[in-house]
Amino acid sequence: MNKKAGIISTQRIRPARRRRVLVAASIAVVGALVTTTVAGCSWAPSDTDSPTPDVAQLAGALAEQELAWEECEFEAPPVPGADVSNVECATIKVPRDWHNPDPGQTWDVRISFAENIDRSDPEYHTTILTHPGGPVTPGLSYSATVQSYTPELRPTTNYVSFDQRGLGQSSHAECNYEYDPADGLAASSKAIAESCAEDPDVRTMTTEQAAYDMDFIRHLLGLETVTYVGYSYGTWLGTWFGALFSDHIDRMLFDSASDSTADSIQANYDAAHEGRDRQFRLHMMNWIARNDATYGLGADPKAIWDRYFDTTSEAKMATAANWAWTSTNVNLAFSNPVAYPYAGELVGRIIEAGEEADGELDSVQLASGIIDKMTTLTDEQRAAAHSLLAALSAPPAVEPDGMIRATHDFLIDFTKCTDGEWEQGDEYWEDFNDRTSEIAPLSAQLGLLDAPQPCAFWPTESEMPPLNDSFPETLVVQSELDSMTPFEQGHSAGLNLPNTSLIAVDNESVHGVFPYFTEEVDGPVLDFLLGGPRPDRTIVAAAKPMPLEEITYETWTPLDSEGQHGAETPYFTDPNIPARSGTPRVNPNQATEPSEQE
Repeated sequence: MNKKAGIISTQRIRPARRRRVLVAASIAVVGALVTTTVAGCSWAPSDTDSPTPDVAQLAGALAEQELAWEECEFEAPPVPGADVSNVECATIKVPRDWHNPDPGQTWDVRISFAENIDRSDPEYHTTILTHPGGPVTPGLSYSATVQSYTPELRPTTNYVSFDQRGLGQSSHAECNYEYDPADGLAASSKAIAESCAEDPDVRTMTTEQAAYDMDFIRHLLGLETVTYVGYSYGTWLGTWFGALFSDHIDRMLFDSASDSTADSIQANYDAAHEGRDRQFRLHMMNWIARNDATYGLGADPKAIWDRYFDTTSEAKMATAANWAWTSTNVNLAFSNPVAYPYAGELVGRIIEAGEEADGELDSVQLASGIIDKMTTLTDEQRAAAHSLLAALSAPPAVEPDGMIRATHDFLIDFTKCTDGEWEQGDEYWEDFNDRTSEIAPLSAQLGLLDAPQPCAFWPTESEMPPLNDSFPETLVVQSELDSMTPFEQGHSAGLNLPNTSLIAVDNESVHGVFPYFTEEVDGPVLDFLLGGPRPDRTIVAAAKPMPLEEITYETWTPLDSEGQHGAETPYFTDPNIPARSGTPRVNPNQATEPSEQE
């Protein structure tokens, strides 16, 4: 995802390829690598500090390949205005399976390189290897994006990014599956898992394998070390990279982090729904209530919340609301409050449609009416939304024998299902989805709890990253109301990963914080990336005002100097309490001078 997109872009609205596009679209915009709440976990050192794998030795003759640089063509373009004049691309070959390398079995990985300074220049500082997250979006253009975000670093820094195996212009894996729709909601997930779990190509689409690819990129570029910058899922990937190849990494920045100190990868997904609903309830509802003059929905966030879910309680209206969020791409608001003006209008339009609904209208007609009334959309955006609505609502193609046949190639499923062990079977997941629907009605409405996912039927024996004291110096940046990687995860990573510190942004919901354009946040980050010391204490930074507002308001409960809330999450809060000002609040137990307790 282009984390700093300023408006709803028609480039982000794409027609569906397959029946599973409804789930995929929701995951792509709302899910990325979404994580769970696991309190009190900390990393446990590995029994032995394994030596750093020698990728050159493992790759054999592939380690001597020459790179043919050429002009880049980006499937996911960099941020508008990014300089691509110094960016070239090349395709490298990597072993398909780094644990069993075979010169006859390779994948292509497409890389980009933005060169600003020759490595022989005494002013050369580092090369930043970066990843945008997902894994749903190609990362090839991210070298240009990140160099545009970091003009302070650019004179002494080069940048590298890549399309992760399974995405973009790199090699893909896929598996064909079929199922009988009469077998219930879980039929497609079961068929996908049965077809894909044992597929030899799919089994190489893991985060660990991608980490090996990253170190091989470093080797082929002739670099002794790199600096790593990863967002969202890129922090999970970065943890694997740092755990395996710490000798080759200067330092790392994790933005909007998963918790790699938990017991399993499943723990990094289970509570994401609650985090999403928390952001919707505490942050967006409060903002809409404060801006009653614009949206006319009242000044009570609980009343707006109740009214929204009362009017979408019937199945067809819930489906219409889901399709309206997805087809307009306004679900971008769940990752960036810059889209709140779109979301505020959409919430009002959904309430209006539910309260005035003609009983004869179906879900498509209701969603279409909502789209037509959206004044914040341009004509082009509205047309694109109608096109995507048609794709989302299209029934699957049933073969003459009553079966549905399709091809599955969603890397996000391949990685999350193969990266770690998951609870198996219908019973557990039906109960999980039922329980979660009660505390996360928005996730239920978005179709994310309709049926067990493929991982419910995908056995694996994968392990968590092998953490130890050699883990690179790392800085985590995390917003408090992040709905995609909830705060608890970034907080745990920042405090519990070895050699890691945390910057927590109070009262902020953006997913992908840096650059934040405040000295509180960007100052320590840039200093660290320029080679300065990692902050020796937790930094709690103030959020910027949200759209239509001039001051920042308290959303949850104030973070203390350790980045803790100190109380249970309230269901609703007063939307009109100004937040405390922006002086950095630090952990008094680590501070060199006395600090006032908050």
